[in-house]
Amino acid sequence: MTSMKTIENWALHAYVDGELDAADREAIEKLLASDAAARSAVDAYKRQNDALKQAFTDVLSEPVPASLVAVLKAPTRLRQRPWVSIAAALALVVLGGLGGWFTGRDPGGVRAEVIADNAIAAHEIFTAEVRHPVEVTASERDHLQAWLSKRVGVSFKVPDLTAEGYTLLGGRLLASSDQPAAQLMYEDANKRRITIFLTANPGKSETALRVEERGPLIACYWLDGPLGLVVAGEMDRDRMMKLARIIYDKFQA
Repeated sequence: MTSMKTIENWALHAYVDGELDAADREAIEKLLASDAAARSAVDAYKRQNDALKQAFTDVLSEPVPASLVAVLKAPTRLRQRPWVSIAAALALVVLGGLGGWFTGRDPGGVRAEVIADNAIAAHEIFTAEVRHPVEVTASERDHLQAWLSKRVGVSFKVPDLTAEGYTLLGGRLLASSDQPAAQLMYEDANKRRITIFLTANPGKSETALRVEERGPLIACYWLDGPLGLVVAGEMDRDRMMKLARIIYDKFQA
């Protein structure tokens, strides 16, 4: 693996999980030093791991469920095949833990964070482009809207932000995890750019608006019905939250 010229996702996951030997880890770190997109991906994987650990900490300290006790006290026929009891017990632990967690906590939290990480990485990559910041320009607004709505799988209107001082540059098709996503890019009179990243939210779970700060970059993100949305740009927190609220209202309309 030390001779590879690009970083593959499995290698990044292994790096984050601490599953590489010293030589492979050193090779990944050298490649990360010159690859901003890969660094963003590593940050995203670390955040996912932290979120999952935090989410399931309480589950590990819960008392053994009665249903699990019943499995462990199964008839002799099952005890003669201990792997059956073990498999059943593990299934109950996993299903019980997941059920309790998703019932008692925000079910879309981890998913929303993943979408936000993907959006932030895309923002950093494409807002830096001078000649090709978008795939389809604002001059083809109707086509852009129809095309991205079809690919994302949710019909939406490209919001008009001229009253907020931003002109649409256009947009492009991207990906968020294993499904299509859209990025809309806007620019103000001082050439400062913001992006709106959106993708389908199949579970239609909802979250409150959340804020992620990475240096000068601020992203507001939320899940709302059929869509997951992220608004990202370099500005102060209060202004970004106000802009995100305006954009939220436009998508609601």
